[in-house]
Amino acid sequence: MLDRKAKGVELSAEGKIAYEAIEELEEHIERTRKFIRSITTKEIKVAIGCVGVPLIAQLQMGYKEKNPGVVITTLLGGERRCFDLLNRNDVNLILAGYISSTPDSEKYVFEEIGMDRQVLLLPPGHELESKDKIYIRDVLEYPMVTLSHSYGLTDQLEDAISREKCDTDLAIECSVDDVFSQIYGVSAGLGTAITSYILAEKYEKGGLLRIREIEDFSERRPIYVICDKRGIKNPEIKNFYEYLVENGRELVSQYNV
Repeated sequence: MLDRKAKGVELSAEGKIAYEAIEELEEHIERTRKFIRSITTKEIKVAIGCVGVPLIAQLQMGYKEKNPGVVITTLLGGERRCFDLLNRNDVNLILAGYISSTPDSEKYVFEEIGMDRQVLLLPPGHELESKDKIYIRDVLEYPMVTLSHSYGLTDQLEDAISREKCDTDLAIECSVDDVFSQIYGVSAGLGTAITSYILAEKYEKGGLLRIREIEDFSERRPIYVICDKRGIKNPEIKNFYEYLVENGRELVSQYNV
């Protein structure tokens, strides 16, 4: 397992294989421990994408009114982080939009609760505000506040740029790791951004930014509530999942998507 050398001891080729196998075994044991705990837990953890931000507070409070003994923790992240947390049993459910593909029905229980779309966010008074129609090429002429690649929106933006074969590169003025920083960056005038309409709507009503459609980048995508098939065996998690589906549909229907 070890090679003794003049400078010290190193793992042999066989030792490296054994070490990697032990690491994988420890990770599996940890995931199993978390799963066993999730079967009886009264603490529910939900990971949300940007579309879940304006929805989760009302859903969370409504559920706790009916079930005061339940503790609900919310974690914010992009699609990749949400699924990573779910697969590690660090969260019990996901509420997110812009999933790159339909979730695996062999592994997850999921329901579509509505639709969202991508829109352009502009600082008040931005030059693009006066244009009748806006295209991706127009957006690329100005600095942008972009999200990290844990968000599916960023991948879709880069795909659209590649698909349009734009001569202009994406001018990134500021790259951030969360949607709140992105919203603040736009309202502060750092640049434009592309994000969820449902997320951005209340900020436009508050006068912090302007929302415009992008003619060649306005794809509507479903919003999902997702749970691991094993985790939903917990009655509390199952009840919260069903509550999110039913009441989430009602909330999403109030947006003009």
